[in-house]
Amino acid sequence: MEKVKGLQNATVHVEFKPAADGPSFYNLFSASSTTKVNEYFTMAINNGTALIEGRGADGSQFYGSYTDAPLKIRPGKYNSVTFTVERPRKDSPNGQVRLYVNGVLSRTNKKSGKFLADMPDVDKLQLGATNRAGELKWGSDLSIRNLTVYNRALTPEEVKKRSQLFDVIDIEPLLAEGAVLTEKQELFMSGVNGKPNSEGIKSYRIPPLLRTDKGTLLAGADQRRLHHSDWGDIAMVVRRSEDGGTTWQPTLTLTNLRDNPEAKNPQASSPLNIDMVLVQDPTTKRIFSIYDMFPEGRAVFGMPNKPQKAYQQVGDKHYQLLYKQGENQAYTVRENGEVYDANNQKTDYRVVVDPKEEAYRDKGDLYKGEELLGNIYFAQSAKTPFRVAYTSYLWLSYSDDDGKTWSQPRDITPSIRQDWMKFLGTGPGTGIVLRTGEHKGRILVPTYTTNAISHLSGSQSSRLIYSDDHGETWQAGAAVNDDRTVGRRKIHSSTMNNRNAQNTESVAVQLNNGDVKLFMRGLTGDLQVATSKDGGQTWDKEIKRYNQVKDVYVQMAAIHTMHEGKEYIILTNSGGPKRTNGMAHLARVENNGDLTWLHHRPIQKGEFAYNSLQELGNGEYGILYEHTEKGQNDYTLSFRKFNWDFLTKDPVYPTSVTIRDVRKLETEEEDAEQGILAMQFDSEVLVNAIPTLTLANGHKATFLTQADQKTLLFTFNKEDAGQEITGLMAGRIDSMHDLPVTLAGSRIPEDAKENPVETMNTVRENVSEEMTERKSEKDKLSLESSDRMVANSPLTSFAPRYLQSYVGDVIKTETKVPITTGWKQENGAWYFYTSAGEVVKGWHQEADKWYYLSSTGAMATGWVRDGNQWYYLSESGAMSTGWVESSGVWYYLHSNGSMVTGWIKDGDHWYYQESSGAMKVNQWFQVGDKWYYVNESGRLAVNTIVDGYQVNSNGEWVNY
Repeated sequence: MEKVKGLQNATVHVEFKPAADGPSFYNLFSASSTTKVNEYFTMAINNGTALIEGRGADGSQFYGSYTDAPLKIRPGKYNSVTFTVERPRKDSPNGQVRLYVNGVLSRTNKKSGKFLADMPDVDKLQLGATNRAGELKWGSDLSIRNLTVYNRALTPEEVKKRSQLFDVIDIEPLLAEGAVLTEKQELFMSGVNGKPNSEGIKSYRIPPLLRTDKGTLLAGADQRRLHHSDWGDIAMVVRRSEDGGTTWQPTLTLTNLRDNPEAKNPQASSPLNIDMVLVQDPTTKRIFSIYDMFPEGRAVFGMPNKPQKAYQQVGDKHYQLLYKQGENQAYTVRENGEVYDANNQKTDYRVVVDPKEEAYRDKGDLYKGEELLGNIYFAQSAKTPFRVAYTSYLWLSYSDDDGKTWSQPRDITPSIRQDWMKFLGTGPGTGIVLRTGEHKGRILVPTYTTNAISHLSGSQSSRLIYSDDHGETWQAGAAVNDDRTVGRRKIHSSTMNNRNAQNTESVAVQLNNGDVKLFMRGLTGDLQVATSKDGGQTWDKEIKRYNQVKDVYVQMAAIHTMHEGKEYIILTNSGGPKRTNGMAHLARVENNGDLTWLHHRPIQKGEFAYNSLQELGNGEYGILYEHTEKGQNDYTLSFRKFNWDFLTKDPVYPTSVTIRDVRKLETEEEDAEQGILAMQFDSEVLVNAIPTLTLANGHKATFLTQADQKTLLFTFNKEDAGQEITGLMAGRIDSMHDLPVTLAGSRIPEDAKENPVETMNTVRENVSEEMTERKSEKDKLSLESSDRMVANSPLTSFAPRYLQSYVGDVIKTETKVPITTGWKQENGAWYFYTSAGEVVKGWHQEADKWYYLSSTGAMATGWVRDGNQWYYLSESGAMSTGWVESSGVWYYLHSNGSMVTGWIKDGDHWYYQESSGAMKVNQWFQVGDKWYYVNESGRLAVNTIVDGYQVNSNGEWVNY
């Protein structure tokens, strides 16, 4: 007790298994008083949430509340909970405490760094029930595997290593017999770690997938050269597969508009196309690609508050309007690209309307006579006097040869757009063609719109555009929100301002009864489906909601299919949380058109955002989706296939843990009598009593260490190579998933194989010495346990070698013996020793300067992360404050040394520091729903006009 009570900085680490049906609140480890009921420290579990609480002699709380901390334990399974406490220091003047669950930080609290030394009457340490003034409280059926107390606060990295055996993932089920889910193919690969790929492309997004009448698969994408954002240099591209997705042909570019060589913002230097929809007319076989077009700028996030007129109708024709710098009148682009003024007089200007260059990049080029001035889709400048209205447009390309070549873009906006629409854009993915009913042959393409009243914050509304003449002309249907009653109030897409009533990107299917079902992205958290009885022109006023399918506010895909004479819907989307965990959902269509959801199958773990789905025939389906892993930028587009049995047959979960692999490890001492055996299981295991393996010849293999969550090491006599492992002679190996562990059937290999576990030889070299040393340790903690607690022996003697510097069931003191006190240089690094000969770690102050010494005691220079804050240490090691230049980038540091992010005022000027701390320079950027501009020195522009955009006294962009 006295040794623990004397600690200033400390760590308490508990490994335990609670009862699956234990009480809602119970104690793990505590220190308490036999005389004062409200003076105690406890690490406890409350409704599954790990928490800490500390109270002083007067009952006052030391720490902030942990009852709503985010991380929970796994009931009925082994867990670890780790507490660290640190006394006051430079960046935390009151000290701080941290709590970890299974190696993951749950919460940091900086209210205080008090611990047992601040509880004068505490006289009991216990596991399980807590002695509160002589009465035991908070007990439970609890199995304690290990308790370790340290005389310092472990770092987050150390806690993660110390707890890594408890980093358990759910067991992956096996596919049922006949079920197929193929491995993913990466069709459009992004760059990695923020860098472009080998073709200079940073990101791909927005995956439309279409199976043509010839069986060819077309996979489309936004090819985003500069970044993953919804503006910048974005091209429309596709790839083709003529063998059902087994192999794919090289990328084809439909459009890639010309960059502005004089763009003010290099991150938004181009007009762009974005958000492709693919659909094929079954009669003409023509394949359409419909997508949004924006002039140079920030696309939908940079639109003016008041919509600007984009077309002028002359007779039965609509002509593109042009606005000339310095003039109020509007010009028009007529036949052959000739430009007419407001008086209907032809000018010397002409626009390229019949582009010929690769990827039609010359579309919109502006000439005066034979002189190329620029492009009407560029931001206006002295050199490029004309520009189009800054708004969104819908363009169309088509292919008549199964997607091998594509037409130049055609603007279909005039017949669709209404003047009140601030934004009109596609719901990307795949369109459909009505196969039955009055409107058979109608092409349907999902879109959505906003108004100028509330734009993206309150007016997004799903609707379809359609063509009844094989794609020659297009009309817009009504929005789902038009004249819909929400909360006893009728709304309309043209005037609404209701955040929760919004519906955005969507996908349409037609049922056998002729109804069109529209599956819409929304903000209710569950799936919303609208119904049309007239081929998508109008909508029933009731939106059906299905809480069996989550909507995490991301685009989804759906198709109609038949199986054995019955009608179904397959829907794919992100299962959450946020844009993660792709799911495939199967619904049966009832006689009244309602949907009964039958199955929900995971198809991709991890990141999963936009996707597109197609039926491939013979009960097989293909999906193209956004996914990232291993440092990939957002996103890489991947393709995989699944079949009907995958959707309908339940996966098979393992009923036991079995040995996946047994390997004899290579060692440096090949002439030694004993070898090392690595036994790898197919799911996580944990050793709770030292196991000894029985071999078929009656000999044994002796436990050495647990190398990782699934791998155990044993020593064996080399004469036993080739012997079958028949079971356990002694000890216990437990499954972390409460399954029986099966050992029989494996053999000790004759020859060594490649090591399945990293640094096994290092483990072997050091583990014996470490084990011997730990078995002889004294001064074990004296701990009281409740009558109901099962106290198992600590197992630190066979912890993995790479954990052993952090392991032990005793309080360890780690010191260096310096030659002198104060600063000392050793092997090129500087250390600071106290008068007691202890090496200083963490923050250290001398006079008015602060220094940071790493976990080894070495003085740090350059950037250092401590907790959640970054600091910069000069070459002398002194902590910097104020402005600092590093690698050509400017950062700003608070007076306490921590790096600033966000807004900062220095003198009379405002600056903005990115999340990385880097000062923004010479660019537009968005904070919340406001846009700002900073010049080349990083200063915020105020009360001026930048790139033709006005900013007010707060630096906010106010108009176009």
